[in-house]
Amino acid sequence: MDVKIIESQMDGYQKRLDLWYKRIWDLNGLWLDPQGRVIRYKGREATLTVREFQLLQFLLAHPHRYFTVAQIVGQAWAEPDLFPEEVRNYVLRSRKVIAALEIPCDIVNRLGRGYSLEFRAEK
Repeated sequence: MDVKIIESQMDGYQKRLDLWYKRIWDLNGLWLDPQGRVIRYKGREATLTVREFQLLQFLLAHPHRYFTVAQIVGQAWAEPDLFPEEVRNYVLRSRKVIAALEIPCDIVNRLGRGYSLEFRAEK
Protein backbone atom coordinates (compact mmCIF):
# COMPACT_ATOMS: atom_id res chain seq x y z
CA MET A 1 0.00 0.00 0.00
CA ASP A 2 1.21 3.50 -0.81
CA VAL A 3 2.45 5.54 2.16
CA LYS A 4 0.28 8.52 1.18
CA ILE A 5 -2.84 6.36 1.31
CA ILE A 6 -1.93 5.10 4.76
CA GLU A 7 -1.18 8.64 5.97
CA SER A 8 -4.51 9.83 4.58
CA GLN A 9 -6.36 7.02 6.35
CA MET A 10 -4.55 7.74 9.63
CA ASP A 11 -5.42 11.44 9.32
CA GLY A 12 -9.07 10.50 8.82
CA TYR A 13 -8.99 8.25 11.89
CA GLN A 14 -7.43 11.02 13.98
CA LYS A 15 -10.07 13.53 12.87
CA ARG A 16 -12.85 11.11 13.84
CA LEU A 17 -11.20 10.43 17.21
CA ASP A 18 -10.87 14.18 17.86
CA LEU A 19 -14.54 14.64 16.99
CA TRP A 20 -15.54 11.92 19.46
CA TYR A 21 -13.44 13.47 22.24
CA LYS A 22 -15.15 16.82 21.63
CA ARG A 23 -18.57 15.17 21.66
CA ILE A 24 -17.81 13.36 24.92
CA TRP A 25 -16.74 16.62 26.55
CA ASP A 26 -19.84 18.40 25.27
CA LEU A 27 -21.98 15.68 26.83
CA ASN A 28 -20.02 15.84 30.10
CA GLY A 29 -20.39 19.59 30.46
CA LEU A 30 -17.01 20.98 29.41
CA TRP A 31 -17.58 24.27 27.65
CA LEU A 32 -15.26 26.95 26.29
CA ASP A 33 -16.46 30.50 25.62
CA PRO A 34 -14.01 32.17 23.23
CA GLN A 35 -15.65 35.59 23.61
CA GLY A 36 -15.21 35.82 27.37
CA ARG A 37 -12.26 33.37 27.56
CA VAL A 38 -14.23 31.31 30.06
CA ILE A 39 -13.89 27.59 30.68
CA ARG A 40 -16.81 25.88 32.40
CA TYR A 41 -17.10 22.39 33.78
CA LYS A 42 -20.00 20.98 35.81
CA GLY A 43 -21.14 24.32 37.21
CA ARG A 44 -17.66 25.67 37.95
CA GLU A 45 -15.94 28.22 35.76
CA ALA A 46 -12.78 30.26 35.39
CA THR A 47 -11.79 33.20 33.25
CA LEU A 48 -8.48 32.72 31.48
CA THR A 49 -5.90 35.02 29.96
CA VAL A 50 -5.80 35.09 26.17
CA ARG A 51 -2.80 32.75 25.98
CA GLU A 52 -4.13 30.35 28.63
CA PHE A 53 -7.38 30.11 26.71
CA GLN A 54 -5.62 29.59 23.38
CA LEU A 55 -3.40 26.89 24.89
CA LEU A 56 -6.31 24.96 26.40
CA GLN A 57 -8.41 25.38 23.28
CA PHE A 58 -5.55 24.06 21.14
CA LEU A 59 -4.82 21.08 23.39
CA LEU A 60 -8.52 20.22 23.73
CA ALA A 61 -8.81 20.24 19.94
CA HIS A 62 -5.96 17.69 19.74
CA PRO A 63 -6.28 15.42 22.79
CA HIS A 64 -3.69 12.70 23.41
CA ARG A 65 -1.36 14.18 20.78
CA TYR A 66 2.03 15.57 21.73
CA PHE A 67 3.29 18.99 20.69
CA THR A 68 6.73 20.49 21.18
CA VAL A 69 7.13 23.99 22.59
CA ALA A 70 7.90 25.26 19.08
CA GLN A 71 4.72 23.65 17.71
CA ILE A 72 2.63 25.16 20.51
CA VAL A 73 4.09 28.61 19.94
CA GLY A 74 3.54 28.34 16.18
CA GLN A 75 0.11 26.68 16.17
CA ALA A 76 -1.63 27.78 19.37
CA TRP A 77 -0.36 31.36 19.51
CA ALA A 78 1.41 32.02 16.20
CA GLU A 79 3.96 34.15 18.05
CA PRO A 80 7.43 32.74 17.41
CA ASP A 81 9.07 35.33 19.67
CA LEU A 82 7.85 33.65 22.88
CA PHE A 83 10.47 31.97 25.02
CA PRO A 84 10.16 28.29 26.03
CA GLU A 85 9.97 29.39 29.68
CA GLU A 86 6.82 31.37 28.86
CA VAL A 87 5.18 28.25 27.43
CA ARG A 88 6.03 26.36 30.62
CA ASN A 89 4.50 29.17 32.69
CA TYR A 90 1.24 29.04 30.70
CA VAL A 91 1.17 25.26 31.01
CA LEU A 92 1.62 25.55 34.78
CA ARG A 93 -1.14 28.14 35.06
CA SER A 94 -3.47 26.06 32.86
CA ARG A 95 -2.79 22.99 35.00
CA LYS A 96 -3.90 24.97 38.07
CA VAL A 97 -7.16 25.95 36.35
CA ILE A 98 -7.83 22.34 35.33
CA ALA A 99 -7.21 21.19 38.91
CA ALA A 100 -9.36 23.96 40.43
CA LEU A 101 -12.30 23.07 38.17
CA GLU A 102 -11.71 19.35 38.78
CA ILE A 103 -11.67 18.57 35.07
CA PRO A 104 -10.56 14.94 34.66
CA CYS A 105 -7.60 15.59 32.41
CA ASP A 106 -3.93 16.46 32.73
CA ILE A 107 -1.44 18.40 30.68
CA VAL A 108 1.49 16.00 30.59
CA ASN A 109 5.02 16.51 29.35
CA ARG A 110 7.07 13.67 27.91
CA LEU A 111 10.76 14.19 27.30
CA GLY A 112 11.43 14.37 23.58
CA ARG A 113 7.73 14.42 22.67
CA GLY A 114 6.32 17.59 24.19
CA TYR A 115 3.02 18.43 25.88
CA SER A 116 -0.29 16.65 25.57
CA LEU A 117 -3.73 16.90 27.13
CA GLU A 118 -4.71 13.46 28.38
CA PHE A 119 -8.15 12.57 29.67
CA ARG A 120 -8.64 10.21 32.57
CA ALA A 121 -11.72 8.30 33.62
CA GLU A 122 -13.96 10.14 36.06
CA LYS A 123 -14.33 8.63 39.49
